Amino acid sequence: MNRIILVGNGFDLAHDLKTSYADFISWYWEQWGNRLIHGSHNVESDRLCSFRLSEDWKDYGWFNALGFLRRENPSYKWDAKFTVEVAKDNKDFCNFTFLSPFFKEICESVETKGWVDIENVFYKQLCQNIISDDFPQQLNDELNIIKQDLIEYLLELQSTTIAINEKIKNIIIEPFKDNDISVESMPIYLDFKRQISFTENYTKYPGRIMMLNFNYTSLADMYLPENNDDIVNHIHGSLSNPDSIIFGYGDELDENYKTILNKNDNEYLRNIKSIKYLESPNYRKLLEFIESAPYQIYIMGHSCGNSDRTLLNTLFEHKNCVSIKPFYHKKKDGSDNYIDLVQNISRNFTDMKLMRDRVVNKTYCEPLS
Repeated sequence: MNRIILVGNGFDLAHDLKTSYADFISWYWEQWGNRLIHGSHNVESDRLCSFRLSEDWKDYGWFNALGFLRRENPSYKWDAKFTVEVAKDNKDFCNFTFLSPFFKEICESVETKGWVDIENVFYKQLCQNIISDDFPQQLNDELNIIKQDLIEYLLELQSTTIAINEKIKNIIIEPFKDNDISVESMPIYLDFKRQISFTENYTKYPGRIMMLNFNYTSLADMYLPENNDDIVNHIHGSLSNPDSIIFGYGDELDENYKTILNKNDNEYLRNIKSIKYLESPNYRKLLEFIESAPYQIYIMGHSCGNSDRTLLNTLFEHKNCVSIKPFYHKKKDGSDNYIDLVQNISRNFTDMKLMRDRVVNKTYCEPLS
C-alpha cells in the first residue's frame, strides 16, 4: 500500500512562508510604491492598473511631488506601502484606475475578506465572458501578468532559509493506522497486513510515497530523501522552471465547462489545468502511481477547492483509494477548519456515500503543525 501527500499552500504557510495570495497582493502594492517613488512618467501603468499625476502635480514628477506631500503632512511615512496608499486615496494628487475588472475583484476580495482565490475569480470572470460573449484573450493576458508577478514574488520567498518540521516529516512516513481505513477497503487492508506479517518488520509502513505538490516552491523536496522509490511530483510546475508553471482553473464537473467547450474557441481553454497537464509527464506519473497499488491520501495544506476538482475527483473516487485523511488548521482561538475542509472535499465527489466512508473522521485526525 502506498501514500499520497496532497501538498497545498497551507503546507508552505506552516513553515512561515508567506505564500498566500493575500501576501502576494500586499507585495504587489509595495512594488508599486517603489515604482512611484522612482517614476519617470506622469502616467505609470502595468496593464492591471494605472497611476496618473493630477494636473496640479504633473510638472513636479513623482519624487518631488511625494516629497512635498510628506513635508506638508508629517504623518506620511517614507515607505513604499504608504506611498501607494496615498497615491490611491488622494484624488487631488493622483488619479488611480483599475484597468482590469478581474484584478479589481481580486483586490476587493483581499480588502473585504482578507483572502482571495485568484483562480476561482479567474474562472468566474471567464464564465461572465461567455454570457456577455466577450473575447477572453484580455482576461488570459491579465492572468499571465499576475502569474509572472507571482513567480517573481515566490522566487524572493524561496531564497530564504527554511527548516524542516520534524513532526510533519514523521507524519509523512508514519505507519498506516487501522482507524483511518475505509470500511469498503478493509479487506484490502487486512490482506496487506497478512502479507507484511511474514516479514521481519511487521510495522505497516507505506510501500511508496508521492508528495503531490500543488505549490510552486521546492519546500516539499526537502521531505523525501533522494535515490529511493518515493517521489515529489510538482503537478503544477516549479519555480526552477517557470515555463512549467500551471496557473488557471481545473473543474470539468462544473456545469459551465460544457458551455466553454461548445464555444469552439481555444482561447477559452488556454488556462484550463486539465489541458495544461498534457504539457509535462507529471499527470501521467500520477496516474501510473494510483494504478500501481492501493493508496491512502494525506491532505496537508490543500483547501481542496473547485479549482483542482478534476484532478481531485480522479484521486478521491479511484478504486485504489482506501482513505482520505485531512490535516486541518487549528486557529489561535482554538477553533479549526476541519468541517470547512471536509465540505470542500465533498464537492470533489460524485458519490456521497463513498465520500463518507473514505474521509477519516475528526476523532482520528490532527492539525497540521
